[in-house]
Amino acid sequence: MATVRKTIIVTDKQDAWIKAQIAKGGYTNDSEFIRELIRKAQKRCPDDDLSDERKAQILANMEKHDETIQKLAL
Repeated sequence: MATVRKTIIVTDKQDAWIKAQIAKGGYTNDSEFIRELIRKAQKRCPDDDLSDERKAQILANMEKHDETIQKLAL
């Protein structure tokens, strides 16, 4: 499966929480944790249930934050 590098921005508090989840041993890094959150969200709201407008909004938001997620992957 091909992968795409994305960037997100989180607060210091959110970053600390993510790091705590990783430290508990459930995940090996930030990317693995974020992917798990995405999988859970996808189960709750399958892509087919989204309107074209909502899909466009989500894609626009993802593109807007592409550079910041690189920091999480480091």
